[in-house]
Amino acid sequence: MSLRRLLYSTQLPFWLLLLLAFVLLGRALNARVDATRQVDSTRVEIAQVNRVMQQVVDMETGVRGYLLTADASFLEPYDAAVASLPGDLARLRAVDALEKEKGTAQEGQTERLDRITTLISRWQMEVAGPELAAARRGDRGAAVAIVRTRTGKKIIDAVRTEITAYTDAENALLSRSLRTADARLSELRTALYGLLGLALIAGIVSISAGASILSRHFEALTGAARRLSGGERGVQVREGGPAETRELAAAFNRMSEELTHATEAARTHALELEDRNRSMRQLGDLSDWMQAARSLDEGGQILARALPELLPGTRGTLLHHNASRNLLVPLVSWGGDVQRPGSPEHCWALRRGETRRPGSMPYAPPCLNGEECASVCVPLFSHGETLGILRMTPAAEGAADLDPAVDRALPGVARQVALALASLRLQDRLLQLSIRDPLTGLYNRRHLEDELALHFVNGVSGTAPVSLIALDVDHFKRLNDTFGHEAGDAALVRLAAALSDLAPAGSTPARPGGEEFALLLPGHDLASATALAETLREHVAEWTLSHAGIALGRVTVSLGVAQVDRLMTGPDALVRAADEALYAAKRAGRNRVVQAGEAPWTLPEALPAH
Repeated sequence: MSLRRLLYSTQLPFWLLLLLAFVLLGRALNARVDATRQVDSTRVEIAQVNRVMQQVVDMETGVRGYLLTADASFLEPYDAAVASLPGDLARLRAVDALEKEKGTAQEGQTERLDRITTLISRWQMEVAGPELAAARRGDRGAAVAIVRTRTGKKIIDAVRTEITAYTDAENALLSRSLRTADARLSELRTALYGLLGLALIAGIVSISAGASILSRHFEALTGAARRLSGGERGVQVREGGPAETRELAAAFNRMSEELTHATEAARTHALELEDRNRSMRQLGDLSDWMQAARSLDEGGQILARALPELLPGTRGTLLHHNASRNLLVPLVSWGGDVQRPGSPEHCWALRRGETRRPGSMPYAPPCLNGEECASVCVPLFSHGETLGILRMTPAAEGAADLDPAVDRALPGVARQVALALASLRLQDRLLQLSIRDPLTGLYNRRHLEDELALHFVNGVSGTAPVSLIALDVDHFKRLNDTFGHEAGDAALVRLAAALSDLAPAGSTPARPGGEEFALLLPGHDLASATALAETLREHVAEWTLSHAGIALGRVTVSLGVAQVDRLMTGPDALVRAADEALYAAKRAGRNRVVQAGEAPWTLPEALPAH
């Protein structure tokens, strides 16, 4: 039954009175619909403003992500926001203009839109544009300098302030609209009750029935509106009664569903943004720690703690190239995963230079070593250099695929690990260049002096014995003069190899310069050091060297051995004692080992040719 038929069912003498009630009801319903439309319009405008704010956040996040990682994919949300932001602002202006025509516009909203537009343009011109330009041309220092001015933060804070003010004004309008709707409904109820009182004598039964029907549905709708405005989501009302109330209930239900969907979408997006920000913070922390590492071992210890946190729910191994680049050697394992060293030639992921997932490539054969790989294999590259591979599987038994959140974080983690490995390998190469003798590969004088200073304290305190062997090629000048410097260098290289082979673990074989060599022996007393020196002397004495097809004749060495004692004042005293013993061996006829203290004389200022 329609509302009109319900009203017509009352007694004819009271038609005019009931017609007046219908007119009042129609006006109230129209006012209610207008108020509802105003509420919908205001909510849409609030959602549009929130979208503008979200796009500003996306632009700022994209720029920060690109500055931190130099990954162009972080600029996708920035570019999308830049493309859609003008349209969103234009729609807000159109809504504002329409509200001005209707006379429902909020005072000052147009000026706020102007300020928001100006601030966003200023941020793009003064902050984002220069930062991106500096980052794209590789000038990270300039980009960091712009960030440190905090101009961008101040502008974004100003945008937030203006948008908050805009939203507060619209929320105030929304509250007034809801109150107006409630007031109109209350006025309608009062008018109906008054008219029903006048018609009570003649048609109390029919009017009471009609009023009861209308009152029940409107009260349900009013209660639902109050619950919705109080923050409850998913509020629905029963669609019954007259056609008008059914239509109003249907409109209310649609509005409630749309509001619920919008709220859930905003909450989901906020959670995703929080996850992305947390991942970026973790990668930033990893970068800071890896920059503090000074060796691959230290970097491995850091990664052993970081990878289970960055890739939760997985187990795996990070393998890197050895020095000869013919083996992949495990550096870090987590989650109980065990991987053996293997050839990089056996790995399809390294050959193709792309991530390999189980079952993702139907034509992919097993690894070339014959094993069927069930791991996700991510090759690690940096500046065109292949550094290793990251292999992992889900930690849960029976799980076939990685967690989607881990899958999303994996490329960023792989990039950060690759950059850290490249930096550590470069540091290691530079360190070796600074402490190694280029001809023989032994440690140079600088590193020998550092090791002497480090172990000398233990020798003086008696914590552990420390000995030093000083050795010299006999008649090396004559060998150089007779056969040339290349032959002399060949003899030095051969002697360096023999010294390295005989050097025990923890010792320091070095070439301080020229034909002079030394072997620092922490943990060895004078007797064991002398025995080792004698072994080396006998080994060299058995050589018959040749170079370029020319026999070089017999090569011998003289060796001096000294041990740190409590009377020594510094590492130089140990070196001097070993040198004195060496020159005693020279004076005694060469090709022999002399312990410090056996020679009754001190080191002369000038010595004869070796």
